[in-house]
Parts: sequence; C-alpha cells; structure tokens
Amino acid sequence: MANGMTVTDVLERVRERRRSKQCAECEGVVAIQGIRGEYRWTCLECEAVGFGYRSRTAARAAVRSS
Repeated sequence: MANGMTVTDVLERVRERRRSKQCAECEGVVAIQGIRGEYRWTCLECEAVGFGYRSRTAARAAVRSS
C-alpha cells in the first residue's frame, strides 16, 4: 500500500477517525460543518450541537471532551 501502510493499518486509521467523531451523549455520528470561518458539530441521532469553533480540529476536540 501507499506510504508502507498495510490494509490493516489503513482500516485501523479509519476506525480511529470514526471514533473521534462520535457523540458523547449517544455515540451517534457527528457532522462537522464550517461556515464563514466558524465551525460547528451536530449529532445526526440525538441532535446535540456545539458551535463557535475556529477550526475543524477544535470542533473535533470538543466532541471528544464532551
């Protein structure tokens, strides 16, 4: 595979990325959207919301710490 990664490595990386985008309330999938330099996250299952983040990274960190 590219960059010396095996299929197992790639799948593990995908799994970790998905875990980092899970709602702390219901473990549902979280969508992160940016509008005019401000990012927000929304849970697609329980409709929890977080907003006012300056970057996607900050929004993802907030989802993890919720």
